[in-house]
Amino acid sequence: MGWEEKFAFRDCPWCGLTNTKLVPKSVNQECANRDGQSRWWATLGCPACGSAVLIEHTAPNVSWPAPLRVIPKGIEDETEIRHLPDDVKRYYLGAVRVLQVGVPDAAAVQLRRTLEAAAAHYGIKEKVLMKSIEKLIADGHVTKSFEPLLHHIRVVGNVGAHASDENVDQATAEGALRFTTQLLRNLFEVPGELEALQKPTSVEGLPPAPGGGPA
Repeated sequence: MGWEEKFAFRDCPWCGLTNTKLVPKSVNQECANRDGQSRWWATLGCPACGSAVLIEHTAPNVSWPAPLRVIPKGIEDETEIRHLPDDVKRYYLGAVRVLQVGVPDAAAVQLRRTLEAAAAHYGIKEKVLMKSIEKLIADGHVTKSFEPLLHHIRVVGNVGAHASDENVDQATAEGALRFTTQLLRNLFEVPGELEALQKPTSVEGLPPAPGGGPA
């Protein structure tokens, strides 16, 4: 079976076109590695920007067809953050969505709100965001090296929030999103992964013994 048409329904990772079907150009393309093992690929084109997207998929002889990887990755993959709390996630995902549809000013505002929500999650609720940023650093939640990036996101958010001759362009908002993503990974994903490592693990599929030691 291999390739299925439903795999083509995806957002374009190049121009951000959403709710569309990419155009299959060639599917079930077999490429063997140096060990003689086959990998299977499909090439698709975006009907809006004309860019090519490469999808690796399962072999034609398997009964569970699925896409395995997409090149290049879409914004959803690049901005995925594990262990992100819901009170922060709603602002962060809001920024991602409006940036996808080409509204960088709105994205900048949502990223600023994301910073505020992240600080509030740690009990920091200063009236001025700059003070919250300083306290995040002073309390050791992020290192001081993040300070210029935090203030950059704050300033970009201010520009997006106020009517003036200055606007936030797409490239600036995308940069602020990248900075915010790195910040949130440090604040939530890294601690969450470390906590998961410390949880008792099973041995050979058996549940943990009482007390957390091996069964």
